[in-house]
Amino acid sequence: MTAAKLLPFLLASGGLAALHLLQKLVPAGANAGATLASAYAVAALACLAAFPVLTPGKSLAEGFGTVPWHSLALGVAIASCEIGVLLAYRAGWPVTTTGVSISAAMTLILLPIGVLAFGEALTLVRVAGIAMTVGGLYLLTK
Repeated sequence: MTAAKLLPFLLASGGLAALHLLQKLVPAGANAGATLASAYAVAALACLAAFPVLTPGKSLAEGFGTVPWHSLALGVAIASCEIGVLLAYRAGWPVTTTGVSISAAMTLILLPIGVLAFGEALTLVRVAGIAMTVGGLYLLTK
């Protein structure tokens, strides 16, 4: 695997692991909405700070001029994920299996969309992986 592929994967994996660990540590008495809003305010500032690296040679105005309409829906989807994870931990889900259970369920949701809407191939190897994902999800939630 090339560094160009490996680095984003490691960044996302490490970030998601930190996200789950930190959400598991949120005290039960902390307001979930205020906690997540504060986290996203910091995330927004971090994204703005990363802007020069992510879009070298472009102004902030140019960058915001390219934002697609569905970025608003993306914000709702992100909030849905974070609220769901936080509430899952508050409901007693274990940190050892919550992330992988959610990811497995997401994969099953995206499977028909990838095949039907994006024309992605459904090979025998992928079908075997899907079967193992379903089996793993079953075992993880027992």
